[in-house]
Amino acid sequence: MTQVLLFARARELAGTRSAEISGTTVAEVLIQAEQLFGPEFAELCASCSVVVDDVLVHRFEYSTASAGAELAILPPVSGGSDHVTTQAGPELRVAVLTVSDRAFAKEYEDLTGPAVEAVATSRIEATVVLRAVVADDRSEISRILTEWCEGDQVDLILTNGGTGLARRDVTPEATRQVLDVEAPGITELMRAAGLEHTPLAALSRQVAGRRGRTILLNLPGSVRGATESLEAVVHILGHACETARSGEP
Repeated sequence: MTQVLLFARARELAGTRSAEISGTTVAEVLIQAEQLFGPEFAELCASCSVVVDDVLVHRFEYSTASAGAELAILPPVSGGSDHVTTQAGPELRVAVLTVSDRAFAKEYEDLTGPAVEAVATSRIEATVVLRAVVADDRSEISRILTEWCEGDQVDLILTNGGTGLARRDVTPEATRQVLDVEAPGITELMRAAGLEHTPLAALSRQVAGRRGRTILLNLPGSVRGATESLEAVVHILGHACETARSGEP
């Protein structure tokens, strides 16, 4: 059985965020999913990206590529109706920063950034206005975060990657360097959600907080880790950003 993760419009049409589906190849799992969730879901799948165990599978590989343990179906980033509606005021302006040496060097395609965007635009009233990929370089990460926080450009910055224990994992340090105030309760919520699935979540060193009027939030680098962490706190992000906007910069 393959654990199929659904995002944005795919989740709305399926009526669930995940499902266990049998199949050896990606094509077999997609056929089963389309039969299970209906013709509109099948039509959407034609434009979706498929990620198996955090590796992008190209369409021409579907018939031969293994479905793996975990398969994510990522629709084009275009929002959805499954929003959290508790936030007040205008929709959030979101920036997404992927931190990865290999993605920055174009050794592989950034998959986590688009997955984070899909969750942000489908689960909260948000528009992604800035995005970038950067190497695991502490000074460069801090520079971009500082630049994005200036001039009232964004309400929420979501980073992904560089939160573990490897020597090159410096995103938490780079983030702390620019924060005015930390918000440890946000990361406690994310870590608790991760621990429901794997004890390895305890190794994540995510940081959250505020700089000026902007909320900053570190997410793990894997598609599943990042999306599950974000899902765990979507219901409070609107209020957090509203509070940040209401104070003095």
